[in-house]
Amino acid sequence: MPLISKRVVRRIEDELRAYPMKSKETNDRRNDIIHGSSRPEVSVSGGVMGDTTGNKGMKLAEINNGDWLELIAEALAAIPMEYKLLIKFKYFENKTNDMAAESLHISRALYYAWKENTILCICLLATQKGLIDPMENLRIG
Repeated sequence: MPLISKRVVRRIEDELRAYPMKSKETNDRRNDIIHGSSRPEVSVSGGVMGDTTGNKGMKLAEINNGDWLELIAEALAAIPMEYKLLIKFKYFENKTNDMAAESLHISRALYYAWKENTILCICLLATQKGLIDPMENLRIG
């Protein structure tokens, strides 16, 4: 019997594949706000000039990183280097399982064990944050 449902595994793998693009988009939006020029300051009613720095701060606060983006960043900071490399080769560079195992210089069996452990680590973190229910579709009755 599997530890977590296939649906949950697919969700985690989809989020891992999307992470580089989502992360880049978020960073680009941040940089646009920080380094972009604001509209020229025009006095608002009462003759007081607008607060450019405050406006940029408000825009930065409005950027929604998304729970999964933060979760994957947190997971990447916590997992061993071998698992980080596995994620890089398999999900960020879209290599096949065999190509990823070859890039890691490990056997297919060890690759699949590392992959399962990586998914389980992320699943545990996502469960703790309330993003997924790993037992979904596995309950009897």
